[in-house]
Amino acid sequence: MELPPVPEFGRGRPRLAAQRIHPRRLARGHLTLWARARAWAIAADHPSRGKAVAARGAGIAAGTLVAWRAAHTEPQLLAAAAGAYAIAAWRTGRPVPPSVDDLKRRLLLGVRDLMGDQDAVFLRDIYDALQARPAAAHLDDTRLRAVLTLCGLNPRQVRIGATGGRLGIRRTDVDALLSPEPVEAPSEPVDAGQGPEAEAVDQA
Repeated sequence: MELPPVPEFGRGRPRLAAQRIHPRRLARGHLTLWARARAWAIAADHPSRGKAVAARGAGIAAGTLVAWRAAHTEPQLLAAAAGAYAIAAWRTGRPVPPSVDDLKRRLLLGVRDLMGDQDAVFLRDIYDALQARPAAAHLDDTRLRAVLTLCGLNPRQVRIGATGGRLGIRRTDVDALLSPEPVEAPSEPVDAGQGPEAEAVDQA
């Protein structure tokens, strides 16, 4: 859809903001690493959990003792370990890019939010709202029209209040795309000479 990832941490150009060192990204990576370490320590999915927890607990205690002695003899190792952990947390907290279907749904929800209490929204208002955001600031009207078409939105002549004769998107079209797909009827024909009761009960 030609849309770069929206920055989750900070502001600015999306591609640069995605690589920015931000406290929230470090915190997310730290929590992820802590959850992985905890799951490994308690051996939740191990078949012999008791022995695994004892062995891993002994290894953690031995590693902690060695790290404590090394920090006393070589304090610079503590700073190096803290820096390595910060880098690992930053890499782990990298935002996951959304899928194409997720981007389409976000756009549809955004168009519906622009409508407010009205039954439609003008195409020019959608363009202005999208181009005001960093993720779509580089797209012109032609490309934004292609994005709307890709999402299944076909602009039509709409009227909002006293203003009419302009292209826009109707709420019914957006709601139809956001609503779950109807369950299709079975394609195989049902034998008219045999009822449901006769099909469900085995004959002797």
